[in-house]
Amino acid sequence: MNFAEQTSGDLSLAFKREALVLLPTGSVEQHGPHLPVGTDGLIAERLAVAVAGQMPDRCLVLPTLWYGFSPHHMSFPGTVTVASGTYLGVTGEIAASLYAHGVQHLAFLNGHGGNSAPLKVLAAELARAHGKSPLVVTYWDLVAAEIGDFFEEPDQVCGHACALETSLALHLFPEAVKPELIPGPSGKAGPHMFAGAGAVQGLDFRHFSSNGVIGDPSLATPDLGRRLFELIVERLVAALSRS
Repeated sequence: MNFAEQTSGDLSLAFKREALVLLPTGSVEQHGPHLPVGTDGLIAERLAVAVAGQMPDRCLVLPTLWYGFSPHHMSFPGTVTVASGTYLGVTGEIAASLYAHGVQHLAFLNGHGGNSAPLKVLAAELARAHGKSPLVVTYWDLVAAEIGDFFEEPDQVCGHACALETSLALHLFPEAVKPELIPGPSGKAGPHMFAGAGAVQGLDFRHFSSNGVIGDPSLATPDLGRRLFELIVERLVAALSRS
């Protein structure tokens, strides 16, 4: 299950069995006053491990790629970003290495919005270079149809360090959350996870929010996080089983 704990021989056999190789991708960036800077990677990693637990004979989880494309958070201390070309280069070379060893099924489990566009570009480039494309999944996209069952106004309360991410954090790594610092609604004009499609700007999040939060993390609860996590894992297993 854990790619890094296998021997080269073990992996060779797994590749011949057409194992699915799963790479969790996140970022190191500000997540408001209450969540750790590794939130995106921590969520993606926990999801990947849970998925592999339900696909034990098929799924191998690579070490999490912690650094991502996060220039829009650089006005907040603690953010570490790489350039888009660097990100495409690293992820592309990871994929190329695996394809060179015969991997047939590769998936990127993405936990950071800033990685979405580069990963889609990468998938198209790899398809032309190698004749096969990794599956790219940004986890919250899988529950877009049901998010209204969890939050009354998901297009307003789910953005960044928001009701959704804070709920997942309270469920998955509560020891790293500072509940006494969870703010109320913030950054209403900023980009949201479930808002309708429209014009896009690449402005720094300080332009939208003084505290780095977009949405309403005060609505978060550990139980909501548990229910969201279980649904996302269910959807991920279904999607990856078809790859």
